Amino acid sequence: MEPGTAARPSRAQKWPSTTVVGPIEAQAARTPDAPALLPAGGAAVSYGELNAAANRMARCLADRGARPGTVVGLALTRPVDLVPVLLAVAKSGAAYLPLDPDDAPGRLSWLLADAAPVCVVGEGVPDAERPSVAELAGRAVTDPPRALTPQHPLCRAYGPGGRPAGVWTAHAEVDRRVRELQAVYGLGPGDRVLQLGLPLWEFLWPLRTGAALVLADPDRPGEVGELVREAGVTALRAAPAVLGELLPEPGPVHLVPERG
Repeated sequence: MEPGTAARPSRAQKWPSTTVVGPIEAQAARTPDAPALLPAGGAAVSYGELNAAANRMARCLADRGARPGTVVGLALTRPVDLVPVLLAVAKSGAAYLPLDPDDAPGRLSWLLADAAPVCVVGEGVPDAERPSVAELAGRAVTDPPRALTPQHPLCRAYGPGGRPAGVWTAHAEVDRRVRELQAVYGLGPGDRVLQLGLPLWEFLWPLRTGAALVLADPDRPGEVGELVREAGVTALRAAPAVLGELLPEPGPVHLVPERG
């Protein structure tokens, strides 16, 4: 399918609001052994393994103060590290704050002061840390309880340059956008999805459908075309500039336009 040939997602249809977490937990319970993450050059991670890792991390984040109404910074550049922590932040009830370690130190300091995260997971950013293997191993793998509603924020993001205002995006808004996309493009078990240059919350879309996320290696951007072929990618969603630069000839892959 060529970009832009599918019908545009409609906002007329209404769905009951939910958080982004419940559908993923339900999918993990239904298909714990199915592949959820397919890292380039690495071993597959099943839905059960991903959910257990996110549950352990969510409890570590809760120990650091993560809960609904708070913010957790994410300074992780490798998708294989990022996706479990992104899901863990959502499970904790906190909103994630994307942070780029390559940003100017002054901008990073301002973002951290303005958003006031309870902790930062990753590296290359002031006060960033990662829970130790021993700390994670001591946490339960069951889904953690949480007082989370669809109206709680999932993300706080800032535009480029200067001192832009932080924009909150609620679980309900992300859930609506994901359902609109799913209603048109219909991902499901058997799909292998590669996403490039998009908002972090879009990583959560395939994981509520039973599809597998193919995770590119950010240190080897020139190998995306090879990854598409070797991993058997069936759906590709990317910013147009990224698509043209990294994959000028996508071949027989279902292209999901950046904007539905």
